[in-house]
Amino acid sequence: MNIINPVRHGLIMALLALITGALWAAYMATHHEQLHGAFEAQEKQMLSEPAQQLTNDMDMDMGAMQLGNGDGHPHDHAAHATGHSHSGSLAQDAMQRLLRGHIHFMGIGVLAAVLLLITALTSLKSRWKSVLGWSFGLGALAYPPAWIVMGFRTVEMGPQAAEASIMWLFASAVGLLLASMIALLVILLIESFRLQQMPLLRLFFNAPERL
Repeated sequence: MNIINPVRHGLIMALLALITGALWAAYMATHHEQLHGAFEAQEKQMLSEPAQQLTNDMDMDMGAMQLGNGDGHPHDHAAHATGHSHSGSLAQDAMQRLLRGHIHFMGIGVLAAVLLLITALTSLKSRWKSVLGWSFGLGALAYPPAWIVMGFRTVEMGPQAAEASIMWLFASAVGLLLASMIALLVILLIESFRLQQMPLLRLFFNAPERL
């Protein structure tokens, strides 16, 4: 039997991640100015709205201050609109997050493929290899798009809110990848110490071949 059959679906997903990463890199290279310009225009529009609101509020506060009731709230509008940019520009933050989507597609795609080949070479039963194929593959496909979605939401929602809005996908993908890597580590340790024929572990491992 072909040793990669139990993890073939995972390898396919890992390759899809690599292909998607390459295509996304090509798209960003050919549309960089268009994407960055759109983010900058969106950022300028969002900054102009609080500025106009600030002017209106200041006019209103001038009358209120004459009555001793000025409270300085106008500053809150601008702070909410700009958020806390990591690079000083929300447009630049958005572009960096889109780029990280490409980097993670390539890096995690390669990692998943290598670890799945190692999985295929273990004495784990086929059904459990198949489970790891799904967990590695889905993790490789789910984590990078979270960065891309977060990048497109950064200017509109702010960096922190954009991150929070996609955290469920981050957590799911990281959970799948981390659990898979820990499981593979445990499998390799069990085989290293030749413990796979313990009664409980026989549910997970094939019987060793007899010479």
